[in-house]
Amino acid sequence: MKRKRQKRRCRKDEKDRISELPDCVLLHIMSFLSTKSAIQTCVLSKRWKNLCKCLTSLTFCARYTGDICFRKFVSWVLSSRDHSHSLLNLVVISPNESEVLDLIMKYAIVHDVQHLTMRIDLTCKPAFRSLPFIFCCKSLTSLKICNVYDPNVVVIPNSVNLPFLKSLHLERVKFTATTADAECVEPFSHCRVLESLYLRNCSMQNDSQALCISNSTLFSIKIYSYNIFAERKAYDIALCTPNLRSFTIKGVNSHQLSSVCNLPLLGAVSIGLFMVKSSIIIKLMQALANARILTLGSFTLQAILDVSSFSIHFVLLLIFFMLKTCLHLYEEKKKLQHSVLHYLLLLCRIFLMVQQDFNHHALLDWNH
Repeated sequence: MKRKRQKRRCRKDEKDRISELPDCVLLHIMSFLSTKSAIQTCVLSKRWKNLCKCLTSLTFCARYTGDICFRKFVSWVLSSRDHSHSLLNLVVISPNESEVLDLIMKYAIVHDVQHLTMRIDLTCKPAFRSLPFIFCCKSLTSLKICNVYDPNVVVIPNSVNLPFLKSLHLERVKFTATTADAECVEPFSHCRVLESLYLRNCSMQNDSQALCISNSTLFSIKIYSYNIFAERKAYDIALCTPNLRSFTIKGVNSHQLSSVCNLPLLGAVSIGLFMVKSSIIIKLMQALANARILTLGSFTLQAILDVSSFSIHFVLLLIFFMLKTCLHLYEEKKKLQHSVLHYLLLLCRIFLMVQQDFNHHALLDWNH
């Protein structure tokens, strides 16, 4: 009897300390949960009943739910949400119906979404009515669009007018110009504060057109293309990014790169191309000649060293890159490291090959 009384007293003395936390703290905790799990907290107590309606982060995933259930869930969440709270983060994964995606996009635009992530698994081009308006949403600071199948599903307009966008991530999308006769597509010039650009397996509406990346605030560019079997042709890329500090290009597409400005602030460059001609790699290195640190992938380096005849211009260019990289590492670390020694050994090898090639040509001239 005494034990039972003690247990009852303990239960009375117990307090729900989590529920006593302020709304801002509870909403921050709930932001780490999926939207479905966060909404289920409404059955805990009266304190939690309307709290889920104030969520500032929403995640809709249609992978493991049916189309009808997913549509009802999305409609209930959007209609029940307290619209006085800003929508900071929105993640949409694998919607099977374009109408549901269109509904979510409309809500995101009206309620000033700041961070938007979309993974689109549609196999045919849907009737997106709100998607073009995403590219002129003034509240967006980061945008990530991952298109899984047909690149024609997501077509990027010629001008992306996102004045507060800082990070842009695009996968398997298609760029298009206003007219078919236009020589280049210049979509990023109106993104006035854009800092980071990520492109993966992107293509052009017209293969004869070039992609012009023109932006004065952009300091990081990453370009990837790994789909070997896709019917995707390489296109020219022109850089007009005076504040560019980091550039990465990897994959199999033979993009011809050129730079309008000399890229005075360029720091780190990473080239990881394979199944690409060495002449394209040379032109790429020429356009990025102001880089302080150059990182070459093993396949890229092998493609360079397998060339039977080195031109003096290319040898001097590669030596210039290596010397700058060695000096930079020496200044930073104050001592020679293994990577620097590796570059020096490779430099000696190139010197020997150049000397052999020079002696060979000199002997031929002497004989003639």
